[in-house]
Amino acid sequence: MPISRKRWPDCPIERTLAVLSGRWKTMIVWRLWDGPKRYGELRDAIGEVAERALTGALSELEEDGIVQREDGAWTLTAAGHRLRPILEAMFAWGEATPERPLAASTSHGNGKISPWMGRRVED
Repeated sequence: MPISRKRWPDCPIERTLAVLSGRWKTMIVWRLWDGPKRYGELRDAIGEVAERALTGALSELEEDGIVQREDGAWTLTAAGHRLRPILEAMFAWGEATPERPLAASTSHGNGKISPWMGRRVED
């Protein structure tokens, strides 16, 4: 659900989490760093994502000022580009913490290819 300005969190960390919350949003932002992508290219780069989920996430990111459509392709805005160091830090933490410290596991375990970087993920 897009963040309405009435509910815009005062805490900067909460604002960041509010913008990126949702299963596919971080993946969309990550994939758009390579440059603009048409919808089908973005869907293929992400992998197994339902059309409705991808469309909804793109709409929310667009409303929050993270992505925009230009010439039929999706691209990051300046605000979207500013998220890069945050996601790079998240990726580095995930690589350095393979022991799954959380009770909930992700769906990318058991030797599947990680959609983030095309790397194999082992349990």
